Amino acid sequence: MSRPGGSCRDPKEIFELADRGLPPEQELEVRAHLDHCPSCKKLYEEELELSAHMGTLEVGEARSVCREVAMALPTRLVGVRILWAGLATALLVTVSLALSLDGTNPAALVVGSVGAFWGFVSGLADVAEAFLVAVEPALLVAFGIGAVLDLLIAGVVFSVSRRRAREA
Repeated sequence: MSRPGGSCRDPKEIFELADRGLPPEQELEVRAHLDHCPSCKKLYEEELELSAHMGTLEVGEARSVCREVAMALPTRLVGVRILWAGLATALLVTVSLALSLDGTNPAALVVGSVGAFWGFVSGLADVAEAFLVAVEPALLVAFGIGAVLDLLIAGVVFSVSRRRAREA
């Protein structure tokens, strides 16, 4: 009994073979298939290994088979786990954003955000202009004093360099 569209056996038959639950003629047929099909043979060996592991478990009143079976099953690679976690996080952020928008068009939200940012920058420019207008007289006095001091320093440096040139 093959699966539709493929040459492999029905996995239920392979599980029943591992549990010794097939009739003898069907068992011979499935074993013959396992000799030629590596994927079915691998499935059969994994089922045998799992059955052997379950046979070694001591199940008492306080212990559960579920944890032991779960530990015996193969797990996903770390990279795959990280990808799944990233996908789950991205979906969570997307859903949270969609719920917080409450029907708002995302393009309108972006345009509104840019407008708010431009208003903030424009307000800062107005504050800077008002500050400069307020301190303009003090700045002019400070720049004037600085220019006079620069001229005095330049005069001193020029006179000292002329005096040294004459002495040499």
